[in-house]
Amino acid sequence: MKDLNALCRFLIQVVYTLAGALVLPFIFFSPRLRQGWAQRLGLGLPRSCDIWIQGASAGECALIPGLVQGLAKHSIVATTCTQQGLEVLASINSTGSFFYRFFPFDLPVLMHWALGVMRPKVVLLLETEIWPGLLLACADRKIPVLVINGRMTTSSLAGYLWLQPLFALCPPACVAAIAPADALRYGLVFPGALVEVTGNSKFDRALETAMLGHSENPLAACVAPEYPFIVLGSVREEEEGTILQLLKAIKTLSPQSIIGLFPRHLHRVPAWKTLLEQAQIPFVCRSSLMGPAAPGIVLLGDRFGELIAAYALASRAFVGGSLAVLGGQNFLEPLSQGILTAVGVHVRNFSWVGDEIFKELVFQSADVDALARFLTQPAAQPGAVRSQVENYIGSRQGATARALQIIDKYMEVGDHE
Repeated sequence: MKDLNALCRFLIQVVYTLAGALVLPFIFFSPRLRQGWAQRLGLGLPRSCDIWIQGASAGECALIPGLVQGLAKHSIVATTCTQQGLEVLASINSTGSFFYRFFPFDLPVLMHWALGVMRPKVVLLLETEIWPGLLLACADRKIPVLVINGRMTTSSLAGYLWLQPLFALCPPACVAAIAPADALRYGLVFPGALVEVTGNSKFDRALETAMLGHSENPLAACVAPEYPFIVLGSVREEEEGTILQLLKAIKTLSPQSIIGLFPRHLHRVPAWKTLLEQAQIPFVCRSSLMGPAAPGIVLLGDRFGELIAAYALASRAFVGGSLAVLGGQNFLEPLSQGILTAVGVHVRNFSWVGDEIFKELVFQSADVDALARFLTQPAAQPGAVRSQVENYIGSRQGATARALQIIDKYMEVGDHE
């Protein structure tokens, strides 16, 4: 049976590699995938490592610091598929504690090459990382693959199930799933894998941002404390029309409020200038503000990296990306500053936080008037809000430690082989 499985894996890899080789020249014309082309072809890899960690993009790579810290005695290579993921890896690798690269194209021949060069004892895949070429190559080389913080949606399950006969030939050794439903789905895709529920590692890093004091806040001189400061943060292009309605509703309910408007992407600042001018809403750009903003004005954020500072001064906050089908931006950021927060209904990107948070700490609605009423209510005590958030997040932490225990077991096996 083992010989038959090995033969099936070999034939699949030959077909997969030939098909990939035909497609590869066309991939070269994609500007996004052409970035780091040599690295994506498996060149420049380190000659040895203990652990290979793969995270698709920025969200998955944000989990790597906790793993690296817990695996400090091991040599680590981290890979990612996107430029954003590479930027995250660069930002967390200030001490040079691990090696990072673009993930090679998932062709069996390239994966065999990468595994042969690096010779990892364990391969870690983060969240929903299912790469047939890598799994097949690891199965051939008897390298255990562990899925850490494993999550799988019902739509992803439907896509993976038709490849279940292939995955039966190369299942991961273990899946550390974030919840029972995710464990069930992974079990259906990989019937030969050990699946455990360890919780979500994102909770372990959810409140790393400390509360920013008034004296150290770079925006402190821009906002007079006697007026409410309502922040609309991480606003996306697709929801700008609805946000403009929200602005008008807030100004009607609280004419003296200063509204901080922070687009998610700074290239949208000129568009917002036009929208505000057309709506005859007075505004001032943050870069041109020399003193406290006047009551009733919109403070348009046009400098990078000041959103957390704005949240820290806010009476209440709204987090964008949630009024259009975009998945939502990080509503834990204002909560980390002790600020009660509102969002729209599209927060799929943060479904891992759980529904309970919407009962006390986050107001959720698609109705502009309801959002405006919430945002114009008096500010809560930041320390009390932060304490509630810490209790909520703290009760859900510990997944990274449990994942590290699993990794250590497989590392010990590798050390004795």
